[in-house]
Parts: sequence; structure tokens; C-alpha cells
Amino acid sequence: MKIEINRNLNTRLYAQIKNSIREKILEGELADGFKLPPERVLAKELGVHRNTVIRAYEALIEEDLIKSSISPRGYFVTYSRQEDFRRVSGRNKSYPGALSFMLKEEYLQMDTLFSQLFYNQDLSKSSREMISLAADIISPALYPKERLNQLLREITEKNSFDWFGFLPPQGLPELIHSIQTLLSSRHIKASTREIQVVSETYEAIQYVLKILVSPCDTIIAEEPISPDMLQAFQFSGVNVITIPVDQEGMVTQYLEGLIVKYRPKLIYTIPTFHFPTSAVMSLSRRYELLSISYKYDIPIIEEDCDSVLRYEGPALPSLKALDTVGNVIYINSFIGTICPGVRTAYLTAPEKIISKLSMIMENTRMFVNPIGQYLTSRFIDSGYLEESVDKICTFTRSNRDCLCRALLETPDIRYDFSIPKGGTSLWCRVEEEINPKELLYKAHQLGVSYMPGNLFFPFRSKGDQYLRLCFGNSTHGELIQGVARISEAIRQTR
Repeated sequence: MKIEINRNLNTRLYAQIKNSIREKILEGELADGFKLPPERVLAKELGVHRNTVIRAYEALIEEDLIKSSISPRGYFVTYSRQEDFRRVSGRNKSYPGALSFMLKEEYLQMDTLFSQLFYNQDLSKSSREMISLAADIISPALYPKERLNQLLREITEKNSFDWFGFLPPQGLPELIHSIQTLLSSRHIKASTREIQVVSETYEAIQYVLKILVSPCDTIIAEEPISPDMLQAFQFSGVNVITIPVDQEGMVTQYLEGLIVKYRPKLIYTIPTFHFPTSAVMSLSRRYELLSISYKYDIPIIEEDCDSVLRYEGPALPSLKALDTVGNVIYINSFIGTICPGVRTAYLTAPEKIISKLSMIMENTRMFVNPIGQYLTSRFIDSGYLEESVDKICTFTRSNRDCLCRALLETPDIRYDFSIPKGGTSLWCRVEEEINPKELLYKAHQLGVSYMPGNLFFPFRSKGDQYLRLCFGNSTHGELIQGVARISEAIRQTR
């Protein structure tokens, strides 16, 4: 059992040991019943203190991947893909131990940093104007202000908007019809009774969790994952088991084993332009994910907000478009393609689910501001949505190309990345050892912000060498200068 540790990384040694053993177990390299090396033997082999190995083993025991035994004495792997799957209905007190870091202080600190970077709050003194490559937003100049003002005048002047009215809890009927037409163009069949209007994707997910899972239930989500989304799951009291993402999206070969082990209630995924890696799940993996979902009767939450921001390559069908059983809950938003101010998103699911969601929204939101829904409906029906998407894609495609060139042309520093085929951010690996905390503060001193990769891994146990760079709200000059400042920060922290 070969384990490599790197003392120059910010990740703690016990976490490196735990992560290495965990990956070997999930990949099947360490089979059920395999005896791990004794604490002293492994500690001597790795050149670490015995307590470091003990802590790594305890973390694996907490995830129920290994167990400690007195007779026979030692640590043994307890993970097997051959375990019998037992359906769980409602809350089950015999659930296996799940990840406990969800509510720990380390996560709260991580979320605070994410928020500070997103809103471009200074983390250190800087004599330069800050260039932000941290917030994944679209340039305000791209939003169709004139179109929206025109539609707003039409709505109010023709007395077609009732300022004193209440909307149905399911949403404005005109908007629901508009969304139905839009879905049909994306090969998704949904009746008007299968669409629920909400204000944003996080709200949609929180309501879905409210009616489908109970506290201490388990869900599976892709890793890396947005800290905001992890927090949304945290507020619902669920345990999150993560599954890795590569260039083809979710690594579905691990999925069935995790389902058998943890008996999740839901699977959450962003198959197209995954956040934050921008990976696109291959068509074969989409079919495999759906097949496993059907086999174990586990619903899928599919978030699909950025799929229209595609620059090249074929447009793969959404999971919802491929779903033949009704297991996929599809969530999308107009915040990025119209403007954040409309505060309009939606989800589509079987009628029974939508009926319950509408009842909950009626009980928890006494009144919804209808102006955003009226504007969104008129915007779609007038054909302006396609115009807006084309304008955004032209701008962000050019920015993507500029950012990639700047990274590739940087002298003496190698950045490893896949060119994103869509979306507004780039997931990048620095091909040398860095201290992520020192680099972040040095970059702020030089006048540039970005999202450090370890923010997107629970407990910051991975991702030290990764950066997420956003290009949706910058000029070419800012992108070039931003990369130059990050590169200088790397040089100064070597």
C-alpha cells in the first residue's frame, strides 16, 4: 500500500494519508477485509508521528470505511460494492456514520472567505485598484437594460400589471406557459402542472430538500462543490457524501458503491459546465447515472443554469431530456441570462412534487413580488432571451480566449487547465508547490482576487494547487493584468 505525502502542501499530513487510503478503498485497490498496516509501521514508513496515523485511521472509521478490531487485532477495510442494498423509507436510526465536518468551525471559516472574495472585500491592504477574478458574474454592461425598460413601460402603461394582486403560489400562469415553450425547445416535455417558479436555484433546492429528505438523511454530491451549495445542504441537516469529478463529469464508476454503502435519498449534479470545474458530463455517463438512479429509485437534482452559455462542441441533452421515468428534478434560472434583478428561476418535476412545493411556498411566502415574473415572461415571449444569450456568449468567449492566452504565455510558471467549452470560469492548476493561504494574501497585496481551489473541497482537505478564475465581468486588460499579478504573487511566495 503505497502512500505519498507532501510536507510542503497546506493540507495536513493526516488528511493526506486519509485521502490516499480513501481513494484506494473507493477504487477497489483495498478490498473489503484488507488489513491496514499497524500504526507504528505506517508511521515509520511515512516518517510521521504515530498520532498522525491514528488520526487518519479515526477519520476513516468515522466515514465507516474501515473498522478497528481487537480480535483479530488491527484496522480492517469495511467497504464493499457487494453489500446488500436495503431501501430506506423516512428517517432510519441505523444509518451508517456520515461525514461530520458539515457543521464544524472549519467549514464556517471557509464560507466566510468565499463570501469575502465574491464581494471583493479587502483581505489585506493594497495600494492598487483591485482586479476581481473571484466572482462568477456577468458584466452589468451585457444586461439588456433597454429591453427591460421597454417591457416595463409596456406592462405598466397598458394596465396589464396588477400592482395590488397576488400571484398563484405556483407562479405567474403566463410565465409558466413561457417556460413550458422554452423547455420544449430543449427537448424537455413538461405540462404546466409540472413547473414551479421560484426566485433562485438555492431556494428551489432548499424546498426540494424540505419535502424529500429528513435531517440526518444522506445525499450524494459532486466534488469539488460550491461552498454556497454545501451550506444549503447544511441548513437542511443532511449528510453529504462526495463523488469526484474529472474532465467527463461525475466519475459514475464510483456511484453504485457509494449508494450501496450510504443509502442516499438524492443525487445532486451539475452535468453541463460543472461548477467550479466547467466539466461536461459525457453522454455515456449521463445514461449510466440515469440507469443507476432507476435501479435504486434515487431521484436526481439537475442544475442546468449555464448550459446555454456554450462556445463550442455539441449541445448534449440534459438529464431531464433523457429521463424516461420521472426521476430527475430539473432546475434553471434567468438570473445569468436576463439579469439578477428579475430574481426568477424555476424547476420542473412530476406533478405530485410540484403540488407539494406550491403548498409549501404558499405557507412560507405570503407574497411574491410579481414584477420580475411579468418581465421574464414578456422577455421570453418577445424573443429577447436568445438575443441576450448570444450577446453574453460573444463577450465571454472572447474573454475566455484572452485569459487562456495570458496563462499559456506566462514566463517561468506553468498553468495546467482544460479550455472550458462554456460557462464563465476556468479551473486551473498551478504546476508547482504553493501555500494557498500565503498566495491568496500576496495576490491581494498586489491587487488581484481569485477563488482558491481548496474552498471547493469540504474541510479544505484538497485543492491547494488549484485556482478558479472567472472571466465574465472583466476587460481583456484586466484579465491580462490579473494573470500577471497572480504570477508575480506565485514568484514571491515560492
